[in-house]
Order: sequence, then C-alpha cells, then structure tokens
Amino acid sequence: MKKVLCLAAGFVFLSAVLAGCAGMNQAMRENPKTTIGAGTGVLGGAVVGGIVGGRRGALLGGLLGGLAGGAVGHYLDEQEKGLAQTSREYGYSPRQGIRLKIETVRTNPTVLGPGETVNVNMTYAVLVPSADRQVLVHETREILMNGAVVGQASIDISRDGGTWRSTVPLTLPATAAPGRYRVFASVETAGGVKDIEETSFRVTP
Repeated sequence: MKKVLCLAAGFVFLSAVLAGCAGMNQAMRENPKTTIGAGTGVLGGAVVGGIVGGRRGALLGGLLGGLAGGAVGHYLDEQEKGLAQTSREYGYSPRQGIRLKIETVRTNPTVLGPGETVNVNMTYAVLVPSADRQVLVHETREILMNGAVVGQASIDISRDGGTWRSTVPLTLPATAAPGRYRVFASVETAGGVKDIEETSFRVTP
C-alpha cells in the first residue's frame, strides 16, 4: 500500500523555519500540493507536514553550503512485507523487544550532473512484539562533501511492524560542485534503538 507525503521544498533561514513550523504545517494540511519558495536560494531548510493514513510526519532539513539552492522533493514510503514475514526472515522473537535493521541504502542514479535529481532510497525492518504495536521511527539522511554537511533530511513517522522502503529525492543546484558525496542514512526510536548505513553518489562536471 503506497502512501505519499507531498512535501514543499523551500529555503529560508533556519531560525525562521523553526519559528514558522506550526503555520506552515497547517498550510500544508490545507493545501498539500503547495510549493513554497523553491527559488529563493538562501541557506536554511525545507519544512513540511502532513497526516497520511493516520501516521504523522514532518520532514525537516534542506541543502546547505555547496548544495544551497537545490530542493527536497516528495517523500515516498511503502510497506514491502508484513510483520510475520519480516519476523520469520530475521528469526525474531517478541522477547527481543523493538528492533530496527537497515537492509539497504542506495542512491539512484549513482552518478549525475549539476541540476539533476538523486533519489536516496532506504529499506529497513521494524520488528515489534505484536502486530498491533506501532513505533515512532526517526529517519535521517545526511549528505557530506569533503567532511562537511551539505544537506540533511529527517522525518518522524509511526511504523507498523514489517519491512519498509522510503525515498527522498534531492534536486541538486546548477552550481553543485563535482566530486563524491557521502550519504549516511539512519533509523532510530525514542528508546535509543538505532541502525545506520552509508552509501554515496558522484557529481560530474
């Protein structure tokens, strides 16, 4: 069952973003297809909010430094397997409590040019003691270039047990510097259960 969170890509100073979260979230709920300030080109983050199928999520972050002026696209997630199948594959027992395990983190394409879009895909297992149990998962994708953070996108979203796939598209600015960009993707619960994996993509001149 596919569920899409329509995300606005906007760039404002971080302090202004945080101060205006409530109003922007309300606006997005009323006008989920609205795009906010994608062409402003200033440092800061994109913030959106919405309610999809009873699950809450607000994507926070943006592209900074050498990637400032790019855009964060639509967040997409899909449950690939149910809890029973995922539990069998991991040999999971309810006595183990809540567990998270990233299966894959990939970028698509792995090589692209300035102005093009890279999708950061993550597949991970959510293992919970019972089928009626949900867990709030904090997903983060952090992009680094030469050791400096140039982008970050994170979302808090309630998950049923099972295997989930999520995607965050990042459209690079026309001025994106060539080179290798490292991507660190992580999932974490409020109780401190966490997993992290790394991938990368390359920007060519």
